[in-house]
Amino acid sequence: MRYLRTSQDFLFTQLQYLPFSIKEHEISTLNQMSWLMKTAAIEMRVTSLNRQRSHTQRLLHLLLDDMPVKPYLADGEGGMEDESRSVSGFLHFDTASKVRRKILSILDSIDFSQDIPEPLQLDFFDRVQIEQVIANCEHKNARGQVVCNVKYLHRVLVAEVNALQGMAAIGQRPLLMEEINTILQYVVERNKLLQCLHAKRHALESWRQLVEIILTACPQDLIQAEDRQLIIRDLLQDVHDKILDDDAAQELMPVVAGAVFTLTAHLSQSVKTEQKQPLALPMTGQSQYVLMLDGSFTSSPGSESISMGFASVGDSSLHIILKKLLDFILKTGGGFQRVRTHLYGSLLYYLQIAQRPDEPDTLEAAKKTMWERLTAPEDVFSKLQRENMAIIESYGAALMEVVCRDACDGHEIGRMLALALLDRIVSVDKQQQWLLYLSNSGYLKVLVDSLADDDLTLQSLLTPQPPLLKALYTYESKMAFLTRVAKSQQGALELLRSGVIVRLAQCQVYDMRPETDHQGMYGMRDPPVFIPAPVERYRQILLPALQLCQVILTSSMAQHLQAAGQVLQFLISHSDTIQAILRCQDVSVGSLQELASLTGIISKAALPGVLSELDIDVNEGTQMELQGHIGRFQRQCLGLLSRFGGSDRLRQFKLQDDNAGGDRVNKRDEIELAMQQICANVMEYCESLMLQSAPSFQHAVCLFTPSLSESTNRDGPRQDTQTSVVPYWHLPGLGIIVYLLKQSTSDFFSYYDSHRQSVNKLQNVEQLPPDEIKELCQSVMPAGVDKISTSQKYVLARRRLVKLINNRAKLLSLCSYIIETCLFILWRHLEHYLLHCTPTDSQDPLLSSRMSFKKGRLQDSFGSEPNLDFSSGLNRVSQHDIEQLQIEATNSFGESLQKKLLDIEGLYSKVRSRYTFIQALVRRIRGLLRISRS
Repeated sequence: MRYLRTSQDFLFTQLQYLPFSIKEHEISTLNQMSWLMKTAAIEMRVTSLNRQRSHTQRLLHLLLDDMPVKPYLADGEGGMEDESRSVSGFLHFDTASKVRRKILSILDSIDFSQDIPEPLQLDFFDRVQIEQVIANCEHKNARGQVVCNVKYLHRVLVAEVNALQGMAAIGQRPLLMEEINTILQYVVERNKLLQCLHAKRHALESWRQLVEIILTACPQDLIQAEDRQLIIRDLLQDVHDKILDDDAAQELMPVVAGAVFTLTAHLSQSVKTEQKQPLALPMTGQSQYVLMLDGSFTSSPGSESISMGFASVGDSSLHIILKKLLDFILKTGGGFQRVRTHLYGSLLYYLQIAQRPDEPDTLEAAKKTMWERLTAPEDVFSKLQRENMAIIESYGAALMEVVCRDACDGHEIGRMLALALLDRIVSVDKQQQWLLYLSNSGYLKVLVDSLADDDLTLQSLLTPQPPLLKALYTYESKMAFLTRVAKSQQGALELLRSGVIVRLAQCQVYDMRPETDHQGMYGMRDPPVFIPAPVERYRQILLPALQLCQVILTSSMAQHLQAAGQVLQFLISHSDTIQAILRCQDVSVGSLQELASLTGIISKAALPGVLSELDIDVNEGTQMELQGHIGRFQRQCLGLLSRFGGSDRLRQFKLQDDNAGGDRVNKRDEIELAMQQICANVMEYCESLMLQSAPSFQHAVCLFTPSLSESTNRDGPRQDTQTSVVPYWHLPGLGIIVYLLKQSTSDFFSYYDSHRQSVNKLQNVEQLPPDEIKELCQSVMPAGVDKISTSQKYVLARRRLVKLINNRAKLLSLCSYIIETCLFILWRHLEHYLLHCTPTDSQDPLLSSRMSFKKGRLQDSFGSEPNLDFSSGLNRVSQHDIEQLQIEATNSFGESLQKKLLDIEGLYSKVRSRYTFIQALVRRIRGLLRISRS
C-alpha cells in the first residue's frame, strides 16, 4: 500500500476516473471497480490508523465532494438542493448530464436491473429433466461463481441423442441437434446472467465496505457533523430508490439491506451526537440538559430555523427515509426474512432518533403547575414521534401482518428484532391501533400460548453446560414486549383475557431454582464470563415474569382484583420458589432485584379479599390452605424489615468496597436502590394490610408489638448481621418502624446532598479536575480511559453524572415514600395502643369480648394455622408495656427528628406534589405522645 501511495499516487489517480464506462464490458469493468474500491477502503483504514490525516482527507474529499463543473451545483454548496425543488425531483435526475458526489456516482453506475433470458421452449426434450441436467453440470469457477459447464452439458446431450434408436430418431436428428443448440445458447445466456449478478453483488459489497470505512474508521473531525448527516441522507435515499425500482434484481436485496442498516445506524448516532450539546448555564424553568434541537438555539430566529426542524437533516428528509424503509419491508413480501431482519434493525435505529435522550431528574420539573405542562408547546421529539406514527399507521394492516408474523415465527434473530420493533411501535402508538390488531388477529394469543412451548426449552438452559442460549434471548424479547403491552390499561386487560398469568403459573421452569453460590457474596467476587452461571440464567428467566406480573397489577384498574387473584395463583403455584427467595440471605444485585420485584407483587396481590377472586372452587380445606400460603408470604415479608430496615449490610458493603471502581460502583448503586425498593414495598404492604383489614380506627389490625426496644438495640453495633433480630415467625416490634424512619431520614439528606452536588458537577463538567473526570469515566468504561480524547471523556462523565443524578432521584422518592408510610403506621399503632387498647391487667369487664375480636381480626389477616398463634403477643399487652411505649416513643420521636421530617417536606415533598402528609402525621403523633393515660 505504501508503494502504491508513494510511487505513482496510484489510488488517487485511479479513483478520479470512477465510475468507469461499463457499456461494452460490464462484468470485467464492475470487477475492476470492486477491487479498486476495496483497495481504497483498506488504504483509508491504514492511513487513519497511522494518523496520516492528509492522505485520508485527500481521498475523502475526492469521494464525498461535489464536482463543481455541473450547473446544478450552483444552487448551493455540498449538494444541498434549492428549497423550491422537491426532494424527489432532486433524486430522480439525469445521471448522464449531472454529476454529484463521486460515492453516489459509483452507486449510479451499478445497474440494479437484470435482463432474464426467456424460458426454454422445447419440442423434443423434457424441460424438467433438462433443468435437472443443467443443475448437475453446474460448478464453481475460479472466481467463485456458480456456472454451468457448457462443454460437459453438450457432451451429455449429444450422448443422449446418439443413444436413440430407430428410423424416426435418424430422421429427427437435425431437429434434435438444433434444439441442443437452443439449450446451449440458453445456458450461455444464463451463465452470463449469473456472472453479471455476481459482479454487481461484488461491486455493491465493495461500495458498502467503502462507505462503512468512511463512516466508522476515518477520523470523525474530517467530516463536519452536518455534512455527515447530509451525506448519509443522500446515500440512504439513493440506495432505496434503486432497490425499490420495479426492475431491481431480488438477488441484490441482502447487500442493500446490510448497507441500509449501517447507514441508518450512523444517521441515528449522528443525530444523537448533535442533540447532546449541553448549555453551560441552566435556563430557568427548563431542564439543565438543553438540547441543540431548538430552532431558537441552533440559529437566529427566522424561517430557516423553523423549516429545518429536527437536527441538520430536516424532518421532511427523515420522513422520506422512513417511507422508503417501510416500502422496502413490504417489497420483501413473504420471503426474505433475513433481509427484513436488517430492515427491522434499521427501523429501530430510525425510531431511536425521535426517542428523548436520558435527562437528569433535577427535581426542578415538578415545580411547573399542571396547567403549564398541559399548555406547553410540543417539543421536537414528540412532534417527530407523532409524525412517524402517522406514517407507520398509513401503511395499515399490510405492514402489521408482516411484522406480527415475523414476531411469532421464523429465525430467532428475526423474531427478536420484530418483537423489539413491536415494542417500540406499541410504546408510541397513542391510538393503540397496533394493540387492537394484535388482539383481534390472534397474534397476541399466539405469543402468550408460545410460553408453554418455551417452558421445556428454558428448563434445558439451567444445566451447568447449557446448549445455545438463543431460546433465552427470544424469551427475554417476548417478555419485554408483553410487559410493554401491559403498561397500558387496555393492554393489561387483553393480556388477562389471553391468560398470560395462567400460562406463567403452569410453567415449571420457575420451580427449578438452582442453589445460590455463597462464595459469590455481594455479587462481586466472581469474574464475569460470557455464559452466565445457572443462577444468573435462572434470574434472567424469572425476573421478566415477575416484572410482567407487577406491571399488570399496576395497570389493571377496573380489573385489579381479577389481576391480583391470577397473580396470587401464580405465587401459590410456585410457592416453594417464592419462599426460598424470601428466605435467601444472599446480598447480590440479582438476589436483591428478585426480592424487590417479588415484594412489589406480594404487596399488591396477597391482600384480604383477593381469595374471593380466584377462579377455582374453594371449599373449607382449600380456603385454609390458601390462607396458609398468604399468611406465610405476609410473615416472610414482615421479616424482611428486620434484615433491610437498617442498612447494616449496606454499610459493610460500602466499607468493603470504598475504593472499588468501574462496574462495582454501578453494582453498589443498584444494590442501594434495590434495598430501598424492598423496604418501600414492605411498608406499602403493611399499609395496605392495615387499611383493608380494619373497618375503623377502634378495631385496627396491629402488625407490630408495642415495643421500641429493638430500636434502641439496633442503634448500637450489631453482633450478628446474618440473621434477623426478630425471627420471621414472630411479630416484629414498632422499634423496627422507628429505626427505619430514622435511617430513611438520615439517608434522605445524604442522597439529597449527593444529588445536588452531581447536578452542580453536570452544569460545570469542563471545570472539574482531571482526576475526578477520570473517576467518572471509569465507572462507564473501566478500561482504556487514558486513550480517549478530552471531549469524549466529557461525554462519558456527563453520562455517568446523569445516571447518578437519576439514581439519587429514585432513592429520594423511595425514602420520601418510606418516611410517609412509616409515620402513618407509627401513628395508627400509637393511636391504637395509647387510646383504644385495653391492657390485660385492667379490670375492664368488656376486655374478653374486645380481645377476642382483635384476635379474630388478626388471624383473618395472617391466616390461621393450628400450631401457631400470632396474636398471642398482642393479647398480653400490659399497662406497663403501654406506659413504656409512650416514654420510649417520646424519647425516640424527639424535636430533632421532627425538625428533620419537616425539612424533608419543605425540601422535597412540597416540590413534588401539592399533597403532603408528613406535617399532619408529625402533628398527630406529637399530640398522641402528649396525652397522659389515666
